[in-house]
Amino acid sequence: MLRKLPIVFLLSLPFLASAQQELKIKNHHGGLFSLGMRTTISTFNHGSWQDVGTGVGGQFRLQIHDRINTEWFADYLTSKIGSSGNRKDAHIGWSVMYYPLKDKTFKKLMKPYLIMGHCFDYTNVSENANPSNSMERWSSAIQCGMGNHFNLTEHFDLTLIAQYMFHLGKHIEAHEEEGSFAIHEHGGLSLEGHLLFTVGINYKIADLW
Repeated sequence: MLRKLPIVFLLSLPFLASAQQELKIKNHHGGLFSLGMRTTISTFNHGSWQDVGTGVGGQFRLQIHDRINTEWFADYLTSKIGSSGNRKDAHIGWSVMYYPLKDKTFKKLMKPYLIMGHCFDYTNVSENANPSNSMERWSSAIQCGMGNHFNLTEHFDLTLIAQYMFHLGKHIEAHEEEGSFAIHEHGGLSLEGHLLFTVGINYKIADLW
């Protein structure tokens, strides 16, 4: 059911946009508030392209300057570990988006930006056949990368983001060995990371100042 939510949201946005009174966007964009949903793909989980994680989430944006926007998000992802294990990740955090080009509007089709942020995350790794063979952790992470808004109209956009997330905390490693599923926790600071690709759609609903 969760995997179908982004599709339903995408299909309903054009009708929502046409049904609402259009927000008049000023020449400066401080105060613009938008809501959206997203789907995320996580690669390099456990050092392999095979154990790709997918998930859904949501976000809201609050722009504070012509070139600076903020995004506040939550994601839930699941992935396989070989044929006998699974991993669940939850992220909740925020990002700062910087628009390097001089154009202040959202009228052009493409609006690229740089992104950097922080989140808190929860990870649970377990064996499929024996759920009690599991391990979990709470930690935080930093992420940075690049993104681009594809402005379908001035009021809503399709956004693509590619960023690398570094987890700051203990590292959980799981793998299959000699017919068994082994989970290990490595203490101390670990910069475990993975590459994230996110597709989202957002609709501007208010101008707060």
